[in-house]
Amino acid sequence: MHDSGLSADSFLCNLPLTIEEFETMEEEMKFHPIISILVPFFCNVAFGQEGLSELASVRLSYESLSERAIDGANAEIGSDQWEIRAPFFYKESGDWKIAAGVRYQSTRLEVSDANLIDEDRLHSLDLAIFLSKSQSDSLDWLFLFNPNLAGDFENLGGEAMNYLTLAGAKWKTSDRFQWIFGAVYTTGIGDDLFVPAIGFIWEPSEVSTFVFAGPILRYSYAFSDTITLNLGGQFTGNRWNTEAIYGGNLEERNFRFRSYRLSANLEWSLDEHHSVFAGFGYEISGELEIESATLTSDREVEDGGIFELGYRYGF
Repeated sequence: MHDSGLSADSFLCNLPLTIEEFETMEEEMKFHPIISILVPFFCNVAFGQEGLSELASVRLSYESLSERAIDGANAEIGSDQWEIRAPFFYKESGDWKIAAGVRYQSTRLEVSDANLIDEDRLHSLDLAIFLSKSQSDSLDWLFLFNPNLAGDFENLGGEAMNYLTLAGAKWKTSDRFQWIFGAVYTTGIGDDLFVPAIGFIWEPSEVSTFVFAGPILRYSYAFSDTITLNLGGQFTGNRWNTEAIYGGNLEERNFRFRSYRLSANLEWSLDEHHSVFAGFGYEISGELEIESATLTSDREVEDGGIFELGYRYGF
């Protein structure tokens, strides 16, 4: 799910184009375009192990969230979601590189009380454009622009469009350790947000990587050339602009659902081009936010499980 709301961490967890795969592609592919989603920005600046499987690929996935009670509303919420990601552009000129990718999500929403949100199918479309400049062997400047269109896609207005802009630097102190510094500006429900950020990527061994960036945690371990384990903790969510009939009147509502996800998955490479993956997770600190002319609501959502499976084709 893709969150364009007030939390920079939750928005960063779902960027359609990530810097790490861009960096990995420079070393491994030299030409192919790249994409990535569902990995936070800091995790992707230099996350070598997982980047190898995600760069230059088309990815199709399905995830299902268990139904959870909404605090104080006598209602439950759950969802099923299909997602596809694809690269479409890459160019390198001297010390400069530019790349772009897209992502589309289709979410079947289940809310037991239609007075809160009367929608059953929501959509999200992302475009991400990444630019980098190599200053030296140890320092790179990074820039990312990520517009997002999310809603019921029936009556699209300005509230359905949001964007994220990120500028930062990657500083490599050794072959196994890198600092990431930057700042993020996002738009969404409520006020716009500007947040400075810092993180690091550490590779304890040739087959493992650990990332820490505040609430964002990521660990990857390759058991073999074909099987990789990924463990993570990060905010995840989505924000949609919707329009439906409430109380006999047509009403526009901004709707956001997010939580903090602890997850584990295994990816199995079938051959050079094809791989499959499956995983599970548990989400805590859920929050449901609705904003409209007649209703402003911010409610907690109980904890619950999630299941994901998917397929990836690498070029």
